Order: sequence, then C-alpha cells, then structure tokens
Amino acid sequence: MILADTNIFINFWNNPTEDLKNVFINEDIAVCGVVRAELLHGAVSAKDFANITTMLEAFDEFNLEIPDWQTLGDNLYKLRKKGISIPFSDAIIATIALKHGIPVWTGDRHFLLIQSVLTGLNIYQTPDRL
Repeated sequence: MILADTNIFINFWNNPTEDLKNVFINEDIAVCGVVRAELLHGAVSAKDFANITTMLEAFDEFNLEIPDWQTLGDNLYKLRKKGISIPFSDAIIATIALKHGIPVWTGDRHFLLIQSVLTGLNIYQTPDRL
C-alpha cells in the first residue's frame, strides 16, 4: 500500500508516463481526506468535479481519527523544534502514512524535511527517480 500525494495525481494527469501508469496498475494506492479535498478543490467544472469524485472511489482512503490529532500536534512540534516549517496538509499526510506504516508517494520536497525529523516516514520512489 502506498499513500499518494496530490501532486502525483496532477503530474499523472498532465504527463501520464509509463512509470507512473505502472505504479497505479501494479501497486495498491491509497489517498487521504486532504488529497481528496485538494484534488476536488482544483476541479474546473462540475463535470471535472464529478470525474475526480468517481476516480477517487477506486482508491482506499485513510484519515485521521480523534487520537491522531494529538500525534499530529506532536509531529508538528518536533518539526518546529528543529526549525522546520511545512504546510499543515503535508503534516497530516505524513502522520497518516506513519500511523499506517505505509510510504508516501510524492514529488514534494517537504516530505524529505519531514523525514529528516520523523525518521520512520518512508517515501516511495518511482523507478524513474532511482
């Protein structure tokens, strides 16, 4: 299982490479509520919104539960103490990935910063990035 970040979907829609396509075909991909909301926010029409909603139904979805908000706060505190400021949405995605022990599939450099402090975070690399 891999937790895909928003930029993975956007990159695939804009430039559907064979490497990206193969990951979507061969791996179990999950999303989280933040990714769902960000993708829907980017819809340019009602039809686009409906298509994104339908596409997202193909993926497992993980979200924070009430106790996880404490963990998220702890993670943000650890990052801030190391001088690292990241988008709140990226902290949520990382916390969900850590909770479920799954890698984040992302092209966002913020996750490398997160990983430098929250060392249990794994980042999935596509073959074209190895």
